[in-house]
Amino acid sequence: MEVVMKVNHILVPTDFSERSEVAIKMAGELVDLYGCTVDLIHIIPMMKYFSESMDPLGVPFSIEKHLYPQCLENSHEKLEQLAQKYIKKEYRGKLFSEIDRKPSEAITKLANKGEYDLVLMSARGEHNSIHVMGSTTEKVIRYSKIPVLSINEEMEIENLNKIIVPVDFSESSFFAVIPAFELAKETDSKIELVNVVELYSAGNDMIPYVPTSIEEQPLYESMITKLTDYLLNHSQYELHLKRTGVPFEDVLVSTEEPHTISIDVRSTIIKGITAYHEIAEYANDHADMVVMTTHGRTGLSRVFMGSTTEHVSRLIERPLLIVRPQFYEEEVERN
Repeated sequence: MEVVMKVNHILVPTDFSERSEVAIKMAGELVDLYGCTVDLIHIIPMMKYFSESMDPLGVPFSIEKHLYPQCLENSHEKLEQLAQKYIKKEYRGKLFSEIDRKPSEAITKLANKGEYDLVLMSARGEHNSIHVMGSTTEKVIRYSKIPVLSINEEMEIENLNKIIVPVDFSESSFFAVIPAFELAKETDSKIELVNVVELYSAGNDMIPYVPTSIEEQPLYESMITKLTDYLLNHSQYELHLKRTGVPFEDVLVSTEEPHTISIDVRSTIIKGITAYHEIAEYANDHADMVVMTTHGRTGLSRVFMGSTTEHVSRLIERPLLIVRPQFYEEEVERN
């Protein structure tokens, strides 16, 4: 079976806030699950503007010579303390303290070098705002070539029971089913496929127009048929969908020899005004983790998965794993 969600080497960015510390703690739990190496990185903002503002004053003070060395030393000490606190000694990797204008670019550059399987980071930072660490996380999600797991709050892996996968009938959204299955296999979890049918407003009074012709059963059948075809066309994943005869209840089965593994899969159709809002709201109430792709095509639900994923990342309270479809990467490289 071609493994999509291998976890041998994790990169964990931190801004030394309590929220980012939660991400390091979770990395320590993944060590117990995967036996992986964990590297930590802290980016010190480049203060060129501060240096330039002091030049006219004639202050004999050099940012590079006096301030940055001390910042780097303090940063490294803090990283060492965090690594010792949360990561078992045999799994501690490198500690990176760097100076950069744009933390997201520095993190993404390191993540994309090819040494890592996962970036694990807090969805929000020091001031509990989506505009602080949140914007950094959002940019890492957008440009990282490897999966990014963003978390808002502390979560124990042993409590992972349900993984939700939003799908929009596109191949790129179905790709998220593969890493979701691999995670479910490791954590003995169930998978729920969620499709959102966006309902458009009519008239100036903005009263939602609910099409009476939309029925859940035909949408479910269409979604399952397309997913079945997707798995047949991507035999390298060695997965197939087994119908149980019970609507909305199916089973994902690994065909890899010698051990056959089955994961229960439930399908849910949601009708709402905005896809990302419905996904986040439903996931916050029902999911232990969400797996989504960063690139997709509009389908029957008219969801553009790329922008939808970014919106969901701002609203969701549950851990969110974002993966980029491999065939999309190959397409980009060819062009």
